[in-house]
Amino acid sequence: VFSSTVLGFKIAQMERKSMLAELSKQNTIALYTDDDNISMPGVRNCGTADYWNVTPKIFNRSKINLNLTLRNIRTGIPLRIWDILAAGGFCITNYQPELEMYFENGKDLVYFESRKDLADKVKYYLEHEDERRTIALNGYNKVKQQHTYQHRFDEMQQIIPWI
Repeated sequence: VFSSTVLGFKIAQMERKSMLAELSKQNTIALYTDDDNISMPGVRNCGTADYWNVTPKIFNRSKINLNLTLRNIRTGIPLRIWDILAAGGFCITNYQPELEMYFENGKDLVYFESRKDLADKVKYYLEHEDERRTIALNGYNKVKQQHTYQHRFDEMQQIIPWI
């Protein structure tokens, strides 16, 4: 329990800070967090954002939204990815095996496999706005057309018919 919670969160915090520090060398980054102590050159700590009213606007208006899954979460698609895509945002995320079941890399969202790959993709998509917007729109349409609450409810009814 200790390694999967305390150590997992600490390692993720260190990795995220390191990635943000690397990305901030070439980009200005807006970071939304409840950690008031994060202060890095090129990173603007914006504090917390109201999940229901503000984060959809942030996801939609940001050029690039990052999803950095905790390292000890080895399976599943984080809610953050669904939130970003449902808001019409462009998402770059670390790879999770289930992504391939629902999304096409480079078409609906983009995943990275290393820090260098992340930095290269951020640079590329900041320089290719039309492609970035097309991917964001594809991701939004995929979620809207195939992954609503009604879709999940219908799927559960097929598995568990008494619902």
